[in-house]
Amino acid sequence: MKVEIVGVRKGKTKTGRDCFNYYGLKEFSDYDQENAQCDGVEVVKEFSYKDYGVKVGDEVEFQYEPGFKGAATLSNILMVKAGGGIPPFKEEKTEKK
Repeated sequence: MKVEIVGVRKGKTKTGRDCFNYYGLKEFSDYDQENAQCDGVEVVKEFSYKDYGVKVGDEVEFQYEPGFKGAATLSNILMVKAGGGIPPFKEEKTEKK
């Protein structure tokens, strides 16, 4: 599934292991569009212990494999198009007096 990355959160587990949450936007599936009224895009969130090095604005493809009890688990992120690490929101600069 192709996804535009809009956020990456790096954290630590209770045991101190690095972990990552990848946030993105994707088009609704053909099934969803045929069977429901869909406006806009779908928000996706995936968890991994691996740092895939993706940045905000990158277009990527999430790849999955069967995980616990057969549920889809993120197994890889492939770069489709680098977005240049553009922040999703413009920061306002304030002058100090």
